[in-house]
Amino acid sequence: MIKKIHMHREKPVINLIPEIVYGHRMEGSNAVYRPLSLSLMRPRMSFPYDEPPRNLPTIIWLCGGSFSSMDRNVWVPELAWFAKKGYAVASIDYSVTARAKFPDQIEDVKLAIRYLKAHAEELGLDPHRFIAMGESAGGYLAALVGATANTREYDKGDYLKYSSRVKAVVPWYPLVSVPAFLSEMPRTSLRKFRIREAIHELTQIQIPLDALNYPDVTKFITGQTPPFLILHGDADTIIPVSQSQLLYQALRARNVLAEFYIFEGAEHADAPFIQEETKQLILEFLQRVVV
Repeated sequence: MIKKIHMHREKPVINLIPEIVYGHRMEGSNAVYRPLSLSLMRPRMSFPYDEPPRNLPTIIWLCGGSFSSMDRNVWVPELAWFAKKGYAVASIDYSVTARAKFPDQIEDVKLAIRYLKAHAEELGLDPHRFIAMGESAGGYLAALVGATANTREYDKGDYLKYSSRVKAVVPWYPLVSVPAFLSEMPRTSLRKFRIREAIHELTQIQIPLDALNYPDVTKFITGQTPPFLILHGDADTIIPVSQSQLLYQALRARNVLAEFYIFEGAEHADAPFIQEETKQLILEFLQRVVV
């Protein structure tokens, strides 16, 4: 039996470019030249013969990993949802504490943003509609990208004629202020352990040894900071919801557009953050603020 079926092209095909090198880092007393890469997903209405995509709004995704490790492709299956809604998604590498110290991480992220803007035309991206989004340690870096939008302090390396400013920021359960984070810990624990061991003992999160060099995100916020959508669980035992509350209060104090959703009973990196309803909530926010 032979049947002919007419199918509508309502949902795009997702095109994944898994290895785009956006920069390099010298490590090991400048003896190691390590590439920094990103994975880029883009929607296409058919494959492979249609015209390449043009002017796509672009999510810069930053994976978590306690600053000590990360795998940029861990979240790619979930992020494909946004690509099917018409967004490009660039999931990027950044330096981790086994190899580097702050500010290498934020400099890497900003370099990736500038790289993508410099190559926006060939990649089909809209350089004026970039969004920084990340979870946990990646949420901290996404928030810092947004908060430092009006300074070039962490813009180092290539493509400096391009801005690392983004249009919006969506941090999931981010670290925001290391001093505030430490202040919530029992003093007995801080006396018993060094800072790194104390944090790991109490929260099972590996904060780097130079943790106090990580700046407080709220100190950079101005009236020109881009809009934020903040997500956090009130049962988070890794990074307390008070960190996101601190960020939200600082944004509102400077009249920055900010929305804050607290997920009842949600732990760190818990299932509610990847549900359809949550993705739709993020999409609706982006549709409002990323023109």
